[in-house]
Amino acid sequence: MSRLPNLVRLAVEPAIAAVYLVLWIVAEVGRQHPFGFWVTLALLTVAIGVSRWLPAVALGIVVGVPMLQLVGVLSPPESTTWPMYEAAVIVAFVVGLTASTRIRWAAIGAIVVQAVLVGVVMVYRGDWLSWIGGSGTNVGGMASPLSDFSDSVLPLVSAGAVLGLVAWTAGFALQVNARRHADQELIAQAEADLAVADVELRSVKERSEIAQEVHDVLAHSLAVVIAVADGSRFLRAARPETEGEQTDAALREIADTARSALTDLRGLLEALHDDSSRPQPALGDLSALVARVTAAGMRISVDHFGDPWPLTPAQELSVYRIVQESLTNALKHGGPHPVAAVSFAWQGEGLALTVVSDGADASGGETAAPGVESAAPRTFGLQGMKDRARLAGGWLTAERDADGAFIVTAFVPARWSAADAQSATEEAA
Repeated sequence: MSRLPNLVRLAVEPAIAAVYLVLWIVAEVGRQHPFGFWVTLALLTVAIGVSRWLPAVALGIVVGVPMLQLVGVLSPPESTTWPMYEAAVIVAFVVGLTASTRIRWAAIGAIVVQAVLVGVVMVYRGDWLSWIGGSGTNVGGMASPLSDFSDSVLPLVSAGAVLGLVAWTAGFALQVNARRHADQELIAQAEADLAVADVELRSVKERSEIAQEVHDVLAHSLAVVIAVADGSRFLRAARPETEGEQTDAALREIADTARSALTDLRGLLEALHDDSSRPQPALGDLSALVARVTAAGMRISVDHFGDPWPLTPAQELSVYRIVQESLTNALKHGGPHPVAAVSFAWQGEGLALTVVSDGADASGGETAAPGVESAAPRTFGLQGMKDRARLAGGWLTAERDADGAFIVTAFVPARWSAADAQSATEEAA
């Protein structure tokens, strides 16, 4: 079905040429014309028919016909046949509408030349002066008075050139309008494609954020549960006489941690179905986080330096999650006696955060020798911390020092505008 409009457009000019030919045959039936008239009619019909496919050929024909008439190869126009030059107007319109840029601009010169040739032919080879009641005489087939040039040729040339150029301009204007509409359709399609891509990217980003939140909530809680359970098991083996008391304490801690994780998970799932925002962890919740991890058996020291700067809620959430992830990884991979040191240094115009865990790869990989990178791949948790720091306007690094301690360092600027946050979000997406 899509090819049908194209076929219709390609058939327009041949159809016009056929109508042109039939009308002239009907108009001149019964009149005696020399053979050259029919040749001229055939050539002009062909020029119309091929004006879309072969515009250069069509222009050559409409210029060549009056030239051949001027030198006597073709019969000059007669009082009833001179309007056949209207074929040049049709060709000018089609060329302005459909031809390439080079041929379209060359057509302007062809139109002017054709108008000059037609004016000269009709005055000096035809009987235009007698047709319009002029006083000139035709001597030997050529009109003699020079005044006839200014009285007749110039008006004919001017009229022919104006008609041809008006037709060319009309075709060119339609072509520009059609191209503008086509460009608008392309732009609209591109905008629609971009909108679809934006929706898909937002969906991917939302899934990533959900996965990050689930990871942050569950990984921390499960790490605490595992640490408490293992600690209780080790203590029972080392001190059997305290089995009952330690077991009860461990079970209470496991239950509290699991209950807290379940509450957090339910809140997260409810937030996915509710547009209203639920309270998010902030810097004020870090003490509870430290207490919970300490209860799981980790020794933690927390130091504060300088006067705090105000952070946005999103930045406070990022700092909280970075500390949570760092302590969780240290708890999971720090062995039976994990140790961590957390420092908050408010310097310049931001927060410099450092989390040092001894004897463990806090990125989530296996412990490697000092100076040797772990063969384990970078985990989702570490990449998530880097993403959170970047979205907060800062940066984060995680590496092991020469003594085997794993150091997580992050910086979050205190002055972070909404425009900066939007830019960082788009960059991370």
